[in-house]
Amino acid sequence: MQISLDAPWLIAFFLALVRASAWLMMVPPFSVSAVLPPQGVVGIAAGLAFLEAPRLVAAGGMPMDTASFIGAVVIQVLTGVALGFVVRTLISAISAAGSFASLFGGLALPPSMNVLENTQTLLFGQFYEMIAILLLFASNGEMLLVKGFMTSFNAPGLGLSASGQMAAVATSEVATFFVASLEIAAPILAVLFVAQVVIALMAKAAPQVNAWWLGLPLQVMLSLMLVAVGIRTMPAYLAQIVERSLSGMASLLR
Repeated sequence: MQISLDAPWLIAFFLALVRASAWLMMVPPFSVSAVLPPQGVVGIAAGLAFLEAPRLVAAGGMPMDTASFIGAVVIQVLTGVALGFVVRTLISAISAAGSFASLFGGLALPPSMNVLENTQTLLFGQFYEMIAILLLFASNGEMLLVKGFMTSFNAPGLGLSASGQMAAVATSEVATFFVASLEIAAPILAVLFVAQVVIALMAKAAPQVNAWWLGLPLQVMLSLMLVAVGIRTMPAYLAQIVERSLSGMASLLR
């Protein structure tokens, strides 16, 4: 393989580097500094840019003046962030499902600092997120996300003319985020709701028994058992989320 370090190749390499860096900074697990340091993110972005630069040069249309170059950089940043937003929103549905389970299960302790995202998240939300990242690496799901991102270089990028399409895709992905998080947490929430109804009937049938005093420990025990059982379904949900992320990135650049 012969590489000529001429001006068009360098420009194509830099533009691809900008898009890849913006995407990696948005997408877990690459955006998690505890998993991958910033130096590693830049190295991966440089590797992706090195692979895609010849394709961009062959496509032509490299900006050769300052104004068009700055505009192209802005477009690449916008494209990378938009593609990363699609993936990040859908993967965050798993963490949100864990937060729902923690909230309804009686484990609504004050949110602790999530070392993976540097945000405050409920207990089960952090646990679900760690499991999701582990499953991504174990199943090579991150490679599917990278492959889907690489196909985005077949398109020049997103401009102001694509604002309507970006809004439609963002709305669709946010709606999918809520649906997916509720779908993952729905079995746990349903069982906990039934447990609350049973406790209420016990309190009504035997007022002398302090049923609510037993309710919280029962809820916590049920939550722990249901979360342990629900982890078995996590790979299937994660596979669907990765597939939806790939289709979302593809639809964004049509």
